[in-house]
Parts: sequence; structure tokens; C-alpha cells
Amino acid sequence: MLAEIDAAGQKTARTPLRRKFGYGMPDLPRALASASDDLALFAQAYIRPFDRPDVSRRDPDRRVGSVTFGQAHYYDLPWPTQVLEQLENCPVKLKITLSYFVEPYPLTGSMLDPASYRSFGLRFDLKRRQEGEAEFRRRKNAEMGDRLAGGEADPNWDFGQKAIAAGSLHCDTWSGTAVELASRDQIAIYPVMGWWRDRPGQGRYLDKARYALVVTLEAPEAGIDLQAEVAITARAMVSSRADVEVNVAT
Repeated sequence: MLAEIDAAGQKTARTPLRRKFGYGMPDLPRALASASDDLALFAQAYIRPFDRPDVSRRDPDRRVGSVTFGQAHYYDLPWPTQVLEQLENCPVKLKITLSYFVEPYPLTGSMLDPASYRSFGLRFDLKRRQEGEAEFRRRKNAEMGDRLAGGEADPNWDFGQKAIAAGSLHCDTWSGTAVELASRDQIAIYPVMGWWRDRPGQGRYLDKARYALVVTLEAPEAGIDLQAEVAITARAMVSSRADVEVNVAT
């Protein structure tokens, strides 16, 4: 499987291989193994994908006006920045998996259009290397709701955002150097279209949805205890009460 994917080269050629192989084969020894240069971060949360912010003047309990996008979640990754910068060109792999369940709309023909079939959709994105936090948030607010984000601006992914947009399990691997990853320390989880927004008469636009996020980092050539370094940074973030930030789309 890996040989075929490596031989495919470009993302376009890899897309049918992902349909053929899925996301690989379960490996129990790999799952049970514990390595200092291989770690996993988990998060589970509720998100409100949509909102109807305007309230009726006559009836404060009734929402009126347009249904908009709701929340985006921003996760600060506990990267030991100085350590990663010192590793310079050491190869690393970052794998992100986002999983959730959707509620299908039981209307004939709705399955032909994913945005009409699903109740909501979620996507993830990683902050670029030369991108500040404010710029990253502005870019995600601008893209929020686009069914296909423009261009392949981040070439280090195995498949790319367009290729993994189907369904409600999104998984991709970013490969690069430790120094490139050092400043890529934030992940955004944001909503895309679904019938909860398109059909306001159903009264579901304020519903919350649950998702799971798994981030794994491999650095087999690092020669350091990566888990220990990340744990130190994570403890510092916890002590400073660095909670998940929730941003309301505008």
C-alpha cells in the first residue's frame, strides 16, 4: 500500500488509492507500542456549527433573520518550539484525524449533494509556517463555509483538503522538517454547510454536535524524548489555563 502511494507522487493520483486502501491496516503492535519519539494528543468537544443571532423584538424567545455559521474551535498545540527548531531538518510526520457523526436528511435525492444530505460538516486546518495567529484566524473566517477551499496552498499533506472532504471522517498526514513544524502550533476546527443551516424551518440551527480530534506526531530520527518535551510544554499551558478557544463566525 505504501509503495503504491509513494509511487503515485501527486495528490491527484493518490486520491483513488485512498478509496482503494482506506486509511491503512490496523496494527496491534503499533497501537500498543510506547515510544518516546511517537506521541498522540486527543480531544473531544461539542461545537455549535450554525447560529441565528437575531432575536425577534416582539418575542425574545424566537430567532429571526439569516442562519449563519456558528463556532470555530482553535487548539494550541503543545510543541516544544525551541527543541524543534534545534532539530532543524529532522523529518517529522504529523497526522490529524477528525471524526464525527452526521444526521442524514431523509429526502429523496438529498444524497446527491453532500451539503443537502448531511446535517453539518466539519473541517480542520493547520496554521502555516509564516502565518501569525491573527492572520490564521482571519483566513479561516474568510474560508468558513466554502465547500472547497481555493488552491493547494499547503503542499506537504499526503492528500490535501479537497481529497479528504467526503464523509465525516477526515484524515491526512503532513510531512516536513522539525523546524517547519515549530511555528505550526495551532489547529482550527470549523463548520461547512449542512441541512441544519439550509432548512431553518426544521429548527435545528442551534443544535450542538460532538466530534473527536486525534493528533499524532512521529519523529523517529529525532534522538530525543519527544513525549517528555511535549509534556513539559503541555503542563505549562495547563497551569496558565490555556483552554480551547471558541471563535464565533462573523
